[in-house]
Amino acid sequence: MSRLHSLAEEQTRAVQPEDNIWLSASAGTGKTQVLTARVFRLLLRENVDPEHLLCLTFTKAGAAEMAERIRSQLAAWVRMPQKDLRQDLHAIGASNDPATQERARTLFARVLDARGGGLRIMTIHSFCQSLLASFPEEAGIASLFRPLEERDQKILAREALADMLQEEETSGRTDIIQAVQALSVRMGEDAAEQFLMRCAQKADAMEFLPARVVPFVRGILNLPIEEDPVTWLTDACQDEKFDRHVLQALQSAMAGSGGKKEQERQLVIGDWLAADPKARAQNLQELHEALATKSAGTVYKPTKGLLEALPDYDKVAGELVDWSSELRGKATLFQYADLLAGALEAGRAFYFRYRDAKRLRGGVDFDDMIRMTAKLLRQGDMAEWIRYKLDQRTDHILVDEAQDTNLAQWDIVHALADEFFAGLGASGDRLRTLFTVGDFKQAIFGFQGTSPHNYTQARDDFFERAKASGRSFKSLSLDRSFRSTPPVLEVVDRTFEQIGYRDLGLGKAIRQHRSFFDQQPGSVTLWKPVIHGINASEGDDETWLEDEKRVFAQRLADQIKWWLSPDNGLWLSQKKRFAKPQDIMILVSKRDELSALIVARLFAENIPVAGIDRIRLNQPLVVQDLLASIRFVLQPHDDLNLASLLVSPLLGWSHDDLLKHGYRGPKHNDKSLWDFLKAGNSHGEAIEALRDLLNMADFNTPYQFLETILSGPMQGRMKLLARLSHAALDPMEELMNLALEFEQNHVPTLQGFLDWFDRGDVEIKRDQGEVANEVRLMTVHGAKGLQAPVVVLANATFDPANKQHTGFDIPLGQGIGANLDYPLVPPRKAERVGVLAEHADYAAAREMEEHWRLLYVAMTRAEEHLFAGGVLGPRARGRIPDSSWHAAIGRGLESLERDEQSVKLWGTAQIYAMKALNSARKVVPADHDRSSLDKSDLPGWLYQPAPQESRPPRPLTPSDPGIDDAINPPAGIAGRKAMERGKLLHSLFQRLPDIAPERRADVADRWLENQKGIADPAERQELAEEVLQVLGHPQWAGFFNVDALAEAPVAAVVDDYVISGTVDRLVIEDNRILVIDFKTGRKLPRDAGDVPSSYLRQMAAYRAALQKIFPDRQVQAALLFSEGPLLLELPAELLDHHKPGFVRP
Repeated sequence: MSRLHSLAEEQTRAVQPEDNIWLSASAGTGKTQVLTARVFRLLLRENVDPEHLLCLTFTKAGAAEMAERIRSQLAAWVRMPQKDLRQDLHAIGASNDPATQERARTLFARVLDARGGGLRIMTIHSFCQSLLASFPEEAGIASLFRPLEERDQKILAREALADMLQEEETSGRTDIIQAVQALSVRMGEDAAEQFLMRCAQKADAMEFLPARVVPFVRGILNLPIEEDPVTWLTDACQDEKFDRHVLQALQSAMAGSGGKKEQERQLVIGDWLAADPKARAQNLQELHEALATKSAGTVYKPTKGLLEALPDYDKVAGELVDWSSELRGKATLFQYADLLAGALEAGRAFYFRYRDAKRLRGGVDFDDMIRMTAKLLRQGDMAEWIRYKLDQRTDHILVDEAQDTNLAQWDIVHALADEFFAGLGASGDRLRTLFTVGDFKQAIFGFQGTSPHNYTQARDDFFERAKASGRSFKSLSLDRSFRSTPPVLEVVDRTFEQIGYRDLGLGKAIRQHRSFFDQQPGSVTLWKPVIHGINASEGDDETWLEDEKRVFAQRLADQIKWWLSPDNGLWLSQKKRFAKPQDIMILVSKRDELSALIVARLFAENIPVAGIDRIRLNQPLVVQDLLASIRFVLQPHDDLNLASLLVSPLLGWSHDDLLKHGYRGPKHNDKSLWDFLKAGNSHGEAIEALRDLLNMADFNTPYQFLETILSGPMQGRMKLLARLSHAALDPMEELMNLALEFEQNHVPTLQGFLDWFDRGDVEIKRDQGEVANEVRLMTVHGAKGLQAPVVVLANATFDPANKQHTGFDIPLGQGIGANLDYPLVPPRKAERVGVLAEHADYAAAREMEEHWRLLYVAMTRAEEHLFAGGVLGPRARGRIPDSSWHAAIGRGLESLERDEQSVKLWGTAQIYAMKALNSARKVVPADHDRSSLDKSDLPGWLYQPAPQESRPPRPLTPSDPGIDDAINPPAGIAGRKAMERGKLLHSLFQRLPDIAPERRADVADRWLENQKGIADPAERQELAEEVLQVLGHPQWAGFFNVDALAEAPVAAVVDDYVISGTVDRLVIEDNRILVIDFKTGRKLPRDAGDVPSSYLRQMAAYRAALQKIFPDRQVQAALLFSEGPLLLELPAELLDHHKPGFVRP
């Protein structure tokens, strides 16, 4: 564990344990260090127990990181030299007297012994889950409820929707069906499902929705509630309801003006006036078009004759246009109100159906957790009792990323902290504090209900409550960045000065940033955008394929290759070395075609790239190829699928091979591709592989089928990774995990798995926090909390005006735990009148504010160098949108002494850099070799496939030695339970060694609960502890490190006998081989001599095979009995007496 850095003065003020603190921390100012230091300071106080602290974070990764930081530091303090410990305590502003030092050395043990398993550092969802598990009856949920993951929610929602529509159809009711159909026609099927899901997530709003929805909606839109729309509009067209004389005056003036167009328009006005009110209502659109232009909706420009006839034409015509526009707007709103009312009716019906489906399955989604917890703490007779119980064990609340906390979550924090500022909680002897840290400039999760307004409102509420109780609440800020260099921060400040704090949704101006690295060089570079139509000549022979996105992606790949080249590498002054792939982070505002193109181009240039931070599991080629193998065995005569499988890495055909061998011609056109290939005499290897797949189909579960493809004779894993790179590994492993998950809860058939997979929508999130030596590409949302020496804003020219809006809500009051916001069907332009126009404008303004806050987050990820570029499509016509990030940064650079230079690849660029940058590139040490190992230094066999091994006789299996004299064979129910327990332990020994030690307990618990359905926490803990005891034992660590092989196949010919089997654990070292096998018998042998002879014969066979395979190394064998657990090493002398003596086949 590294030593603690001394806190800056402003940081020290924030960690004073006796103060309530509201801390605003700009990007890179060390908020995590402050948060952990405050935890240390609280723990060092007398009468503060670890279990009385509650730390709420935004993400699980953030909670895990903070918990690990604190645990590691407390562990280091236990035996840290006195001098170093005194320095650490001084660094966090604590006293370093002997008593404090002694207390610091005991904190690690006190945290481990604390009730509940130590410090409570968790996400607010995890807190809600634990609280609901403690009070399930009071919350009205099943005691063994199961949190629903995103995939489960989507599948359950679709099932609920299908059941709802089927029931409506069966009962003969059509209103809901017609509403869903209208919604689908209006929005599309996917968007309609999303709207219904938004309704389901607004439980309070749906339950408070009145029975008569149409009048309710009309009231929202300020429309007449009870009138028929046609009757209302007809009545509005009565002579006495508008100024007929003014309209007639306009008509007369037009008739006498002599203009052709005006003559045509006056005829329309005359016909409209001559009609009855009902016809007028029907022809209102024609009247409006005679008064106003169709495009802009403004009055027509008058001719000279018209002005002479009607001098106040503009005023008269303008009033008439306003009148007709209002009538048309209300008529349109009536239609929209009917659509919205039907949509809300359908949304309410879906909410109840989805709620009941969750209850039936004992499932609770994340929105339920927040809402139920808020109600539990605020509503009902038990709320006071529950708050009292929580109050007994919570004295200090710390909230991280407070700007990302929505209203419902703040309601929970308010309920938890109520007693801090009331009664004895405010004036008692116990120290009770609230600490929040956040930054309203980084509130970028508006789609989750967060905003700077929530953040500032919560601050004001707590300040008022503290003032009323006579307690202080300090508002502090951190503005010194320990991340970014001065040039980056200067451009950030100038950019947001130009944008203005109000356009960020803030109530006051942003404080200027200060850099800890006063004289550290750095740069900000604004590349000229790639413009549509100008770059068509830059491609290869297929220039017609080139467009601006492809050109940009290729240029960016070339630029990064240039940065990483030995001769022109980008020098990093902070790290005092050249840039590596891991130093580069590419940020995009959304995952789109450009993101995929950039990854593809980087891969084509042999630049290590981690891939997009989130991908849908059905998109990667590796998943499509593996699923194609399943589709083939289910339907061999699907020509398109078979063709895809043939040209995949699994079978390795090229497209030329497919055309050569797969073209059937007119003579065989009636045959399927599979029948045609089977009848041919060539391509036998591919046909044999396909036949092997068909032979496996009926006898393997989905996991076994896929695993055989990957690890069996087809060597699918090697082939897929060779062509698709290691970026295919994550989706491949996730697919295998899904196959296991499917087998746990369903009948494990291939058809069932394929159908289950296709109905779901799994998204993989790559962990970008653990930096490998790869270029990272992610969205700005995904980059929150991360940083890199070099940051590239890849689509900085994106115009937010082109963003597709998914709809917004209308707030109608406050409920328990959430606002009563009702979702709206996205209104069209013509429907955005009246109250809808107000809310549409408000929603657009909030989205624009978040657009700029995203820019702040993106720019402040950069440590030393920031680059921005993008593309301009045909709609832009070569003009950079004013509201784009590119334009904003450009305006910021205009106020600085930036240089406009001609640069390779990009044409021109605006560059702002410190003068020291020119001399920052130090002389590279003579021993600094950036070149790769020359290929000529590598042996020739490395580039050649291994020679084909001779096929041995039929193998024999050591685990079936002929006589089974196992100890205490299972019998009856008890025996079956013992076998099941052994299997669980065996599985944990397989899975846990590859997990980081600090995560093993949590992973084991979740796996036993979610995958194996073990509901009893005590049973899960007992099983996990037995395995963890073995894995953590230093004597046995060699069997479970990262180099050990799990389920390793072993085969060899020994004295004309074939030995073949699979060992549970195999460790290959330079001088010896370690082999271990797991045993699940309930009766433990006293020593090696008490081991059953069948076990000894089995291990002797494995030992003999391994001695044949590794003749120059010592082979040691051991048995691990899971019951103890007990590890027995088997002496070589004992195994020599049990050498293989198998019966020949």
